[in-house]
Amino acid sequence: MVEMALAVALTLGIASALIGLIQQQITFTTTLNNFRFLRDEAPQVNTLLTNIVNRADNYRIYPDIARAKNFTGAIRSGGKSIRMRFRNPDGSSDHAIVAFEDRSGERQLNYYFRAHDDDSWPENPSWTISTAPELVTFSNTTGVLLVSLTGKNGDQISYAGTTD
Repeated sequence: MVEMALAVALTLGIASALIGLIQQQITFTTTLNNFRFLRDEAPQVNTLLTNIVNRADNYRIYPDIARAKNFTGAIRSGGKSIRMRFRNPDGSSDHAIVAFEDRSGERQLNYYFRAHDDDSWPENPSWTISTAPELVTFSNTTGVLLVSLTGKNGDQISYAGTTD
């Protein structure tokens, strides 16, 4: 009888330790998933934006894509679009816009490109940089471009840079 009680007690002790480890693993996995935007998506967005902005000769920040396309109403902070100019070797200039916008009910960070020989901006983005951010803002109040990305769980990261 004593051996049976000891075996049951030992089994219950091992089972409660396993339950504690499983709960800890679930908490860890949930925390890891909550920061998936910062871990997976934000570094890729940073790499793309760094490459794009570094190629630009200059940029201006706008509150929305419509104003960026029309080249009116530039602002210094809180912008949702950035318009860039790229100088070509032949002296002509191409233009691009990176815009955070709501298209068809989905928030997207999009890239629009307009070559020097095009008369108008494309209606649809040239490509979508990301659909993961809940908010993207551009600002330049200190002479340095600041791009802030906010994920679905409120996680936020900011990147700073300048054109070359």
